[in-house]
This record gives sequence, structure tokens and C-alpha cells, in this order.
Amino acid sequence: MVNLRKGSDRLVESGRVKFGRFDKPLRRTNLEDAAPWPPWPVPRWLRRLRLKEWQAFQITHPRFFIIVALFDAKFISLVQMKLYDRESGKKYQLEKQLLPGAFRTPNTMRNSVCEWRKKDEWVRFENHLDEGFIAIDVRIAATQTAPAVNARLHANTPTTDPMIVSIPFDQNRGMYSHKALLPVTGTVRIGEESIPVYPKTASLMTDDHKGYYGRHMRWDWVVGAAWRDGSLQGFNLTHNASIDPERYNENGFWIDGKLHALPPVSFERDEKQWRVRDREDRVDLRFNIEVEGKLFQDYKLIESKYLGPFGTFEGTVRSLDDVELTVDGMFGMGERFWLKA
Repeated sequence: MVNLRKGSDRLVESGRVKFGRFDKPLRRTNLEDAAPWPPWPVPRWLRRLRLKEWQAFQITHPRFFIIVALFDAKFISLVQMKLYDRESGKKYQLEKQLLPGAFRTPNTMRNSVCEWRKKDEWVRFENHLDEGFIAIDVRIAATQTAPAVNARLHANTPTTDPMIVSIPFDQNRGMYSHKALLPVTGTVRIGEESIPVYPKTASLMTDDHKGYYGRHMRWDWVVGAAWRDGSLQGFNLTHNASIDPERYNENGFWIDGKLHALPPVSFERDEKQWRVRDREDRVDLRFNIEVEGKLFQDYKLIESKYLGPFGTFEGTVRSLDDVELTVDGMFGMGERFWLKA
């Protein structure tokens, strides 16, 4: 079983990071106050420069899958939106490289806003966990290869257990993440077509993240979800740089808001299928790729290799408290990410 730390006002106290899983949202995810490279007294401006931060949300609907993100790597910032229309088989993607400081990620999800705006385009995340909701407002203009996309979505949070983790990569250096699988309603407009998002049809996965990664930043990740007979179910599985993944990982699944913990996992892959398993035979999951996503960039000092396909899942996962979930037919995405920066 996973022991939960009691909620805290701050993730960092007197320069020390608190590692573990938390039972409720933190009031301040203040990793910039950490001393990530002891005993060296690194100035605050340099700590902030090395801190990678983002907010991202994945929306799973019978008709479409969307990921929208604001990513701040300090040397480079990105606004990103990917939309896959499962009916037509078409994938649309917007990615804008921004100047540093184009937006700021907040230090709490309890009451904050994360926003990028330029003329008549914007991505706005309103995080109001103290009031019990998250709101997303997206307006992206049409391009030569993609229609305009407008989305207004509302997710209720009180009935879902969040997965809030602080994972060590070194003695006092690591990452924080807040994920939760939430019911969502609203409207998505693709070009001239308006698609209502009715209750008990779609889900939203949160991804609030901050981390002191090394020179090489890497992870493997899959996420999937579905509504089944009025029950919202989904999972999150990651393999990252945790120095003790048995104790510190962000693996688990939700059934109707109840979070169940899973053990550390490993990834195998080929061009058509990824496989995710653990050493205890609790996780045996296949990810069947439906649409590719690849991006490779090499600027010498900064280099990235990214795989981000969409597709369907099959298999089962069994939690540490012996609850089992069959994931057959769930839709979602995977990532294999590597960055030198």
C-alpha cells in the first residue's frame, strides 16, 4: 500500500523538498525555493532557469482526442495543441515556439490561472480546486493545414482522488506532478462544426508539473480513459528518472474517482505497438498505435527526440490493493521523450 503524506502548505521547507504522495493539493509547489544541488549555493535565478514547468490537459471523447499544453523550459517555451478526429482519421496540430516569459506557470492549482494570449488567440487554464472546478478556454485560429479550434470545457474536481507526487531524482532534486481523471462537459468547435460535450461522455486528465531535470531529460508515459456504463475509468503509467521507483512513482488508475496505486513499470516498443509491464504481473498493457506523432530537433546545444502517438489500449492492470481494471478499447496517447538542454 502507498502511504500518503498529509497535505502541506509548501512542497519545500527550509530548502528541503518533501518527497512522497500527498493526500490533497498543495498550497504552494515552490520548487524554486529548493537547494537542488547541495552543497553548492546556486542562486535563485539559476535555479529558476533549470526548472522545467508545464500545465497540460488531455480530453478524451468518443469523437475526438485533444491535448493542449503550455510548456516552459526557460530556454524555450511552447504552446501546443493536438486534436485527433477519430471519425475522419484526421490529426491537426498547432505548436508555437515562444520567447521566454511568454506566460508563467502558477505555484498552485488551488486558485490560479495559466494563460498564453496573442491577438485573437489564447489558451487559458483556470485552476480553482478550492471551489471544485477546472475551466479551459482555447481559441486557435485556422491555418493552411488545420481548421480553427475553439473549446470551452468545465471539469468538476471534488469527487476524484488526485495523484499528487513528489519524486526524487537525487538527494534534494526531483519533480512534482498533480494528475487527476475528471468528468468534463462543454463545447468543442472544429472549423464550422460545434460538438457538444455532454455529461458522462468525456474525460479530462490534468497534468500540472515542475521538475529539476538533469542535462538529459527523459521519460516514457501512457494515459488512457473511457466511460463504461456510466462509470469513468482510466489510468496513468510512467517510467522516469526516479531513484527509487518502488517507493516513488506516478502509476495508478481511477474507477469513479477512486485512485488505485500501481507498481513501477517498464516499456517495450516497436512501430505498431508499445507494451507496458511490471515485475509482479500486475500490469500487462498493450498500446496499439493508430496515428503517429514524431518530432526530432537538433540545435547542437539543445536537442530533442519525441514520440507522441495516439491509439487504443488492451490488457489489464491490478492495483496494490488487488483491484483489477480491464483497459480494452480505452483511447489515449503515449510519449517517449528525450531532451538535452
